[in-house]
Amino acid sequence: MLRASKLLIPVFLVATVFGAIGLWHRLVFGKAHLAFGSYIPWGLWVGLYIYLVGVSGGAFLVAFLHHGLGVASLRRPSRYAIPIALASLGAGLTLVLLDLGHMDRFWYLFTRMSPTSLLAWMVWVYTLYFLVLVAMLVAIGRERRAALRWLSIAGFALVVTFGGGEGALFSVLGSKPFWNSGLLPIRFLFSAFLSGMGLVAFASVLFRRWPVDAEDQAAGRFFRQALLVLLALNILVEFAEISVTYYTGLPSVIEAHRLMMFGPYWWVFWILQLGMGLIIPTFLLASPLGGRAAWIGLAGLLIAIGYAGTKQNVVLPGLAVPDFRTLPEAFVHPRLAVTYFPSATEWYLAIGVIGVAALAFVVAIEVLPFLKNHETWGATEREPRRLAA
Repeated sequence: MLRASKLLIPVFLVATVFGAIGLWHRLVFGKAHLAFGSYIPWGLWVGLYIYLVGVSGGAFLVAFLHHGLGVASLRRPSRYAIPIALASLGAGLTLVLLDLGHMDRFWYLFTRMSPTSLLAWMVWVYTLYFLVLVAMLVAIGRERRAALRWLSIAGFALVVTFGGGEGALFSVLGSKPFWNSGLLPIRFLFSAFLSGMGLVAFASVLFRRWPVDAEDQAAGRFFRQALLVLLALNILVEFAEISVTYYTGLPSVIEAHRLMMFGPYWWVFWILQLGMGLIIPTFLLASPLGGRAAWIGLAGLLIAIGYAGTKQNVVLPGLAVPDFRTLPEAFVHPRLAVTYFPSATEWYLAIGVIGVAALAFVVAIEVLPFLKNHETWGATEREPRRLAA
């Protein structure tokens, strides 16, 4: 067993215990111990849901680049990409399930689907994507290279669909000007690619089982260049959104942006989203030492942590600005507040669900032979279209 696995498994088990406490509170007391209200009906769990599902799509991008496009240098990291995609997808959907008022009715989205509901279509896309991930895991175990290629192509089409679809779920809400933007689906897709690939890069460094050879160095160069390109694209999207918003000057949108940047949770924007998610990783990767594995892994970790804050900055500011300015003063009640901070139950469950997902990934790469023994599968395979890293 890898040293990193030995150190992290106890940590993830402790997180699982916290999650069990939170789950007990959620099942016994319902939403009584949650910090939601009538004006802020979504919180930490919804923000983490859209983040984790995006991470899954970004991780899948690594598998698609290898199996679908033939990027040979990603042979080893692509083995970790599929379990990461499965674990993060499961964690994200679990959190949004816990957010439902009647969790036992989730299957209505399959049996009573409205053809005009974007959310219902997204559930079907998630389901198909989950089946593709399971099929790819089986194909890896059975060394079905042709199947992996076609499955990766189909999976990538689904990733693009739900990657942009998550943003569309928010942007089609015309009553919320902060969300009502055609740029939001593009922002969601680019941020998903960046955070998911960053997490795979970090996992490939932390849980490396292979020698530091020419293939490993080629993978490092690829991750460095790809992450720099994705960082540049995300910085461009951030600049476009903020500059257009302030130039247009719509009061409701400006108020939400100022709340995001200078309100009670300013640190989520400046420290997590911009600092850890964009600026520091860019300097790390662009520096002369940016090609070293440790620096690539650190940059990937910072991106993964920092971009968890971006989705909170999408959900909360759009809800915190009331539709009627004087409404919070007209009716005063803790459940009618426009301020929000996650309760202990929300934190416990979030920590627990992420801990279980991380534990599942570590156990998978330690137990499943076709994930553990990288050098016994595909080392001499001929790629259909071998690309230089």
